[in-house]
Amino acid sequence: MGSSTPGPAAPRRGIAPPEAGSARWWAQRAASASRRRPRPGGLSSDRIVEAALDVLREGGFDALTLRCVAERLDTTIASLYRHIASRDELIALIADHVMGDIRLDRTGRGWRADVEALMRDFRRISLDQPLPPSARSRSGYGPNMLRVVDAALGLFLEAGLSAEQAGYATITMLELMASAVILRAHRGQGPGGAMGSDGFDELLDRLPADQFTALRASGSTYVSAGADDVFDHSMAIFLDGVASQLPGTR
Repeated sequence: MGSSTPGPAAPRRGIAPPEAGSARWWAQRAASASRRRPRPGGLSSDRIVEAALDVLREGGFDALTLRCVAERLDTTIASLYRHIASRDELIALIADHVMGDIRLDRTGRGWRADVEALMRDFRRISLDQPLPPSARSRSGYGPNMLRVVDAALGLFLEAGLSAEQAGYATITMLELMASAVILRAHRGQGPGGAMGSDGFDELLDRLPADQFTALRASGSTYVSAGADDVFDHSMAIFLDGVASQLPGTR
């Protein structure tokens, strides 16, 4: 599990503090950490995050308040404020903390197998974490998420993509992962499949017979494919696209 950078940086007078989870926010926390001398056994960002995770697992997202976390640690909210300035900052720390569990091991079977393994573990960790998908966008610039981004960029560069291509491939991979997690979280386990197919045949019957011909031909897969199958096929299409950009393939 990765660690959380301790200590919020005080905003300069007249300048609004950066948004929690932004690159500037993380930079300020890193600068603050370099000046802070942690006390042995004292309160730390890591301890706060672990307590917050306990609150999330027991009570859900709505139960996550600074008061509940402070009570879990047998301390005061004022003590928490030495390390975090708001609930949003706590969420940003949690979102990045969870990303520290993503495995970056190489498979020994080439770049494609390595990227696939990374994507599958990214999805597994994202689905297992207690934060709802709407709260996970705050993890983009934390040290643990940057570790994942760096690994992905490295895999694409080693495969033979240019620096620009590797950047776009990594962005595309992360966007695919975000949509896959949302799809799985909201619909993937339901009886209607990935897109919710209840009533689809009835709907088609009520549409003009000479319209939506492609939907009539392929619509059953579109609405009934489960989220796990959608992820597998989406990943294969993405990796095929990356492979088509490699030197000597065009």
